[in-house]
Amino acid sequence: MYASLLLLLLPLFGLRAQPDTLLQAYHWQEEGGERRLLLTPDATFQLDYGPGTEAGRYLMGRYRLDAAGRQLTLSVDYFLGKSRIHPRYRDGQDFYLVYDIVKVTERRLVLLDVLTDDLIAFLPTPLSGDDDPARRRIPKPKSKDWGLPEGWGG
Repeated sequence: MYASLLLLLLPLFGLRAQPDTLLQAYHWQEEGGERRLLLTPDATFQLDYGPGTEAGRYLMGRYRLDAAGRQLTLSVDYFLGKSRIHPRYRDGQDFYLVYDIVKVTERRLVLLDVLTDDLIAFLPTPLSGDDDPARRRIPKPKSKDWGLPEGWGG
């Protein structure tokens, strides 16, 4: 009885879901676009640009939230991002994409690009096993057993 009462009173004490857990709980699909953003618990991210992209489908790197949980920074190695990311985001040998988190709920994620003031809105989609970058490996083709044609002594 006390446990159920405590659960009912938790929202009054400000104990709600934290933004970082909401960010990691979903695969965020861009509204009106094909890009999908995945933030993992080990502070890595992948941005899927969808099939048929010329400069590479996946952009991967690390992310960081500020202490207040209101700013998201995506950092990408220079060699991984040079064909995909605009040079204005480059700082030294890496790219840093800094976003203010305007809104994060179970239904929507809205980010504001600090450099360009562009708003990007995402809708949540459920996570699946295919979303894990470590499990998404293309199997190597099996080698064929080559032999000599008939009449060639084989």
